[in-house]
Amino acid sequence: MKVISDAQVRAALRPGAAVRVCRDALVQAHRGTLKAPPRTGIDVGSTELVFTAGGTEAGTVGFGCYGLWPGPEHADQLVAVWGPDGKVRGVVVGHALGALRTGAIGGASVDALARPDASVCAVIGSGTQSWAQLWAASAVRGFTEVRVSSPTPANRTRFAARAREVLGLNAVAMADSVEAVRGADVVLVATKSTRPVLPATAFSPGCHVNTIGPKLRGASELPAELASVSAIVCSDSPAQAAAYGNPFFTGRRLSHLGGIIAGDLPGRISEGQTTLFCSTGLAGTDVLLADLLFTDPEVAAA
Repeated sequence: MKVISDAQVRAALRPGAAVRVCRDALVQAHRGTLKAPPRTGIDVGSTELVFTAGGTEAGTVGFGCYGLWPGPEHADQLVAVWGPDGKVRGVVVGHALGALRTGAIGGASVDALARPDASVCAVIGSGTQSWAQLWAASAVRGFTEVRVSSPTPANRTRFAARAREVLGLNAVAMADSVEAVRGADVVLVATKSTRPVLPATAFSPGCHVNTIGPKLRGASELPAELASVSAIVCSDSPAQAAAYGNPFFTGRRLSHLGGIIAGDLPGRISEGQTTLFCSTGLAGTDVLLADLLFTDPEVAAA
């Protein structure tokens, strides 16, 4: 049995491979060949343990688990994978896999819904999730300009420098988030804000938007008006969105991203359409990414 750490995940997993795995998983979830029920929380006294589980018809199954401890931002998560023979293939410990799989799902949405010629990307937020989103999105679109905006000058400057050095992107830090979004083809919003960080009027017609932060009515990083004017509003797991304890930030019915990728549901049909992806975290994608690392590390690095 293999045990993989955060450092090994970051070294081995490349964005193109991660997006491919998540794209396939989304289609399987839409068609019912990936079983991925909504996450479950269990009160264990000192914290709540949250479990996600998933399994494919081919026999790969597993679960992820993380706790809601106060204090540390990145408490360890665990992902365990079994093969069709019932033997444990391995365990991933840490938090890198969870962040990168969320980024890869976001990358799959950009690939499916952003205009093919999208070249300007705005990143609102400069934390772990913002990085994972850009990491994956840059593998599916050739961005010629990346604008990074977040409240703390040092953080956005550091993020832009990292994007230049690690991803080879033309990234600049901007203080004004509205200006950063103006004219952008792809907007990646990944904050912890419970209030809209941008007005609906900031987004240009034809852009694609990913929202990663809070998405509940009364606690959302984006205004509900944006969903109202978007031609497509979709999620990686509409069932998970429906399972939230509070009403989702938009009353619109969410399309399944996997159905759009498969061609079973309508996707973008014109350059002027605004599209919105609401990330909820499709259970099972972390299991399949972990399995890729266990069974085919050369593909993971491709």
